[in-house]
Amino acid sequence: MNTAGGGLAMIRLRTIISGRTTMRLRIAIALLLLGFAANGALGQVPPPPVPKNLPLTAFYGLFRGSGIAESEDNPQFRTAMRETQVEIRPADAGGFSVAWSTTAPRGNPNQPTQKTKTTQAVFKPTARAGVFEAATPANPIAGGDLMWARLQRQTLTVYAMTTTDDGRYEMQKWERTLQGTGMLMVYTRVSDGEATRSVKARLTKEGR
Repeated sequence: MNTAGGGLAMIRLRTIISGRTTMRLRIAIALLLLGFAANGALGQVPPPPVPKNLPLTAFYGLFRGSGIAESEDNPQFRTAMRETQVEIRPADAGGFSVAWSTTAPRGNPNQPTQKTKTTQAVFKPTARAGVFEAATPANPIAGGDLMWARLQRQTLTVYAMTTTDDGRYEMQKWERTLQGTGMLMVYTRVSDGEATRSVKARLTKEGR
């Protein structure tokens, strides 16, 4: 009996078996990875859709409500309740008008008086989508408010910039976000880089 020949044949057979086993193992691993990938793709939660801009008509109507104001420039009323309302209506050439009023305490903190301030502005579309400019331009150097507006998703924002008597700038921003049948209004005022006032109020739609 040729022992050497038999040993060589046995080695070749083991090599073939080992090669087949390695190949099968590689195929099994590849199929397993593909299965994980497929399951991951099928089970993956798609990202939420990006909300589109609401039409301007969604903001039309009368909204009333109240909120809390925090003021750094008014030590007598650093925190105070405020009543507010806003009315938004269509204007010429695809624009809109907005009139808002705020009632806040003034005078003696022990016996405050309520003072109401009303502001009105009309905006017209610009060449940029969702951006509006004031129908009547104003010069901030002369004490006027340079105003513009932006519509993004569910929020209509109005900006107003002016200058103080000593030449510092003042920026005001009103963010009005529709939420269900109401509106969240967030107001901020920045004077020469410092936040001086903020208001957060919730409003309910009372009329079309």
